[in-house]
Amino acid sequence: GHSNANIESRNFFKVYWSNGIYPKNDLDGDDGNSCGNGACTPLEEGGCLCSTSAFEGKVFNEMPTRAEDVLSNLYIGAYDPSSFDEGTYTIEEGDGVKAYLVDDNEYSSNTVFEVTNAHGRTRLLKNSKEFVRIDGSGFSFRSAPSFMSILNEEASLRDARYEVDATIDHLLYHPNTAPFMAIRLIQRFVTSNPTPDYVKTVATAFKTGKYDNFGSGKYGDIAATISAVLLEPDALSVVLDVDPFHGSIREPLLKTIAFMRSMELELITEKKVLELAYPFKNKIGQMAHSFDTVFSFFLPENIPTGKPGAAMLYSPEAMLVDMPKVTGLLNGLYSTIKNGISN
Repeated sequence: GHSNANIESRNFFKVYWSNGIYPKNDLDGDDGNSCGNGACTPLEEGGCLCSTSAFEGKVFNEMPTRAEDVLSNLYIGAYDPSSFDEGTYTIEEGDGVKAYLVDDNEYSSNTVFEVTNAHGRTRLLKNSKEFVRIDGSGFSFRSAPSFMSILNEEASLRDARYEVDATIDHLLYHPNTAPFMAIRLIQRFVTSNPTPDYVKTVATAFKTGKYDNFGSGKYGDIAATISAVLLEPDALSVVLDVDPFHGSIREPLLKTIAFMRSMELELITEKKVLELAYPFKNKIGQMAHSFDTVFSFFLPENIPTGKPGAAMLYSPEAMLVDMPKVTGLLNGLYSTIKNGISN
């Protein structure tokens, strides 16, 4: 926190309390504890006003046995030890962990650990845990990180960029990103209801950057990911054509374009682009670049009504389908065959 922050600002941010126990006003629920049995001052509008002190302590007293232990317990980055004068640090190496010791070659809060995570990225982490303690009590929480100064210093712009980069990295390398991307890509290219093994294979290709002979071996390689989507047996097996759980509904606009291609449509005017009438979306339910929300034309988790819905099957494209639009699409295709396309 900042010592000069206004106590009336009421800024909220998430903290992780030790053992999940914290001071709570009796007005905030039946499990209130009188703001930590008097450790804090109860507020009339709810909540507690507490005096706090910040502390720093070390996490490991000896060499960790695994790199995973370092990654799961240390959260504060460190400067690269190689940027300091030779002899500043003493190096000890363990099983996948390198420790840079200072302070009489003992493990302290200034020790730096170097490990490689599951994505092949080298991480330098400080052997430190910063926490905030409620004065006069046993309540404490891990200190919330503060990337931005409230004083509008010149470094704020630089720190904002660092924070954005860190956020993007966090999202890209989050454990849920690979399966999320796998499901979305499979739904768009192959089937609305992929099997768990299919999703796992595509997610693995995304994480490892390799599928068969495709990909660079780098995390997030799209060539490897798309290859897994299109070349897995779930995408190629003709046996699945008779499986009612397999496949997807073709979007109305794509159905129209596919129809025009199959009819070998040729433009006889000087225009190189086919202009579709403005109410096209109202007729068939879809038009390029005319989605209603930032989430595109339909939701990936859409469950339609009827028997597919009763079977808990997903069908994103079914959000665009209703009887008037189905009739409009069929009438349009039939009319195109019979009468052609006018200017």
